[in-house]
Amino acid sequence: MNSNTIAKFHLFGKVGKIVMTVLSVIAALITVSCCIATAFTATLPEDALTVRVVEHAEFRFNKASFDTLWSVLGGSFTYSGKEFPEYMLEDSEKKANPPENQEFQAELKIFNQSYASAEIHSDESAKVMEADTSPEEYNVKDLVTVFIFLTLFSASATAALWMLRRLFAVLTRCESPFCCEVVNRMRGFGFSLLPVAVFASIGETMLGSFLTAGKSTNVSIQWGILIAFVVTMALVAVFKYGVQLQKESDETL
Repeated sequence: MNSNTIAKFHLFGKVGKIVMTVLSVIAALITVSCCIATAFTATLPEDALTVRVVEHAEFRFNKASFDTLWSVLGGSFTYSGKEFPEYMLEDSEKKANPPENQEFQAELKIFNQSYASAEIHSDESAKVMEADTSPEEYNVKDLVTVFIFLTLFSASATAALWMLRRLFAVLTRCESPFCCEVVNRMRGFGFSLLPVAVFASIGETMLGSFLTAGKSTNVSIQWGILIAFVVTMALVAVFKYGVQLQKESDETL
């Protein structure tokens, strides 16, 4: 490489090193803050904070279509009241519809949301069903778990940024990008992305399951970080081959 290309290469390494240093410090401060928040929350009594989450929804049915839609959407239901079930039976279908203006228990699953209780009333042109999910309850101990995984994620992100900083530090002094030290630092950064992906996936899955009621949650996978790992390891293979070619070229000269 000529001196001009090497100078630009070193400048790129210096700029990257400064940026990664700043980001590493910020990530480290976030990690410390998460540790403090975790320790503080862990000292609180379990009943210091209780959160009950109930999802509420309103469904408006055309009166003429209610019986048909209820036979599709509605399952079994229970209620307590003065009306006998016979008053709710349709003569032709012999199917019971829920009473109006009275809360009843039911099993409803609509748009990936499960509802446990509902109440139906009529207005001028429609029947309106207001449905609620079974309440989910969370306390301080659940919050501690969230903070623990948030701390692990920020700590792993700090380590990954520091590994990237070390890679840029090598670039500031290497005479060629195709050297063993660059390959080793790049490989170390690639493997440092794996715990970031793991803790980020667990944390997002946990947050997705918290503060939801009646909704089925899926396992979250950080595909972006995993793709970054695959790309980095592919670059490792390319640069490793470049090191071999560089070595053969130097030996030939």
